[in-house]
Amino acid sequence: MTIRRFAILLVQNVLLVVALGLTALASAVFTMRQVLSSEEVLVPSLIDRRIPEAGVLAARRGLLLRVEGKRNDPRIPPERIVAQEPAPGSTLKSHRSIRVWMSLGPRRLILPGVEGQSLRTAQLALEQARVNVGRIVRVDDPAPDGTVLLQRPPPGEADATGEGVSLLVSQGPGDTDYVMPDLIGRRAEEVLDVLRVAGLKVSDVRYRTYPGVAPGIVLRQNPAAGHRVTTRVAVSLDVSRNNP
Repeated sequence: MTIRRFAILLVQNVLLVVALGLTALASAVFTMRQVLSSEEVLVPSLIDRRIPEAGVLAARRGLLLRVEGKRNDPRIPPERIVAQEPAPGSTLKSHRSIRVWMSLGPRRLILPGVEGQSLRTAQLALEQARVNVGRIVRVDDPAPDGTVLLQRPPPGEADATGEGVSLLVSQGPGDTDYVMPDLIGRRAEEVLDVLRVAGLKVSDVRYRTYPGVAPGIVLRQNPAAGHRVTTRVAVSLDVSRNNP
């Protein structure tokens, strides 16, 4: 290769390197100008909107949309935007992305069936299922005291946003009102049988001597005849005994 030919090739390579450098420099300058000239735009509110509508609103401001995930929310229906970053009304450079999260709707719970259980057992079962206990209403019922008679909502899937499960609970058989009969002069054995059948409690039987009265006869009673009593009232009797 002649010296002249070598010189020509060298000049051509130098010119190529210079051209590439100028191109890279121009590209960098253009990129910097684009970044510096990106305008600040207001971030629109995308909450409670579906993705197509939200994408259009973002594009009008020169912004992009990026879905980050999903979460439960009791107020926003499923497949709508429940949260966004940056917040609505803040500023963001154009061509940047708004991060959004989609709603799964309210959290769903599986309510266990607790009817027929004791109130304590029912409360533990509901607590383990992460279900709140709402109202507890107690009523007279033949079922044992503390038995769960009814639950609302019934067992199954339910919305976690409710007020919890309401329980109807037995407080045992209700008290029956009686008018206290006149027991004085009657045989104590018969009186005790009658009181027992009526469900009345005899708390005290005192035996004492009373002249002229055969043994085993009711001499005195408390409450007195004519008083209203219930199964919660204790009855006491004085009964005659054999003369010493």
